[in-house]
Amino acid sequence: MLLSGQSSRTLGELVYSSFPGEPAPSRDTLTAVVNEARWDTPRAGDQNPDDLRLRFEQIESQGTPGTAPARFRVFAEGAPDNKVYGLASWVVGQSLAYDPRDLYVNDQGLVMIHGPRPAQEAALTAPGDELELAPQAGTAEPVRYMLSSKDGALSIFGTLVPHPLITQDQDCTLELRIAQPHATAVLVVAEGFPPDARVPLVLESGGQTVHMTMATNSSGHAEVADFPSVPGKTQGSLKVTAEGPSCLPSAVLPWGAQPVRMAQ
Repeated sequence: MLLSGQSSRTLGELVYSSFPGEPAPSRDTLTAVVNEARWDTPRAGDQNPDDLRLRFEQIESQGTPGTAPARFRVFAEGAPDNKVYGLASWVVGQSLAYDPRDLYVNDQGLVMIHGPRPAQEAALTAPGDELELAPQAGTAEPVRYMLSSKDGALSIFGTLVPHPLITQDQDCTLELRIAQPHATAVLVVAEGFPPDARVPLVLESGGQTVHMTMATNSSGHAEVADFPSVPGKTQGSLKVTAEGPSCLPSAVLPWGAQPVRMAQ
């Protein structure tokens, strides 16, 4: 279910906002944004009873900074090491893509491109044998991954943002993630706020301001979505500010026809 304005959300619901004068987002767009939020924070279910998550670790580069995309190894801690896996990836605005290779994990959850050799069972790195990801992404652009066992019994989700747009104030962090091409929809992700609280948000775009609240869970996490378009403009910047008891993080993301690939 999708809620708007000041409404609170419960598990599986997403609060969203749009600016006055703009038409309501289409059902297909709303569904895509909800699916992105659920991918980022999935619930434990039949195919992931232990709520396992993919973890991404940047591989130290030996080259000149900025000459090639950052590379990451992948961990699926807790995943059985006696299964064969496949990997799917989802980029904003594109269809799900599948890696044709069979993948494996060792005792540490390191994802590998072949079954681990005896000396690699407890390895945390395996250069040349580990799965390496090097997604092309700009600032705030997420790439979502799903590692699934070939027997259909287990699916593990994870989101990699190679160049995150995060601000921190005291213990509070505020992250903006592109949710539709050209940042015409944005996910706002908050961490470190008081648990089970309602946190005020101020969203500003094209001279307009919207006030809303986000409801944190028991871990102080929350996510909401915003559609930053305003009447009469094809591009602009979205500024989001969250107000905690002792913090005031704020982040700005360009949206619209202008390029949003700001990372080098």
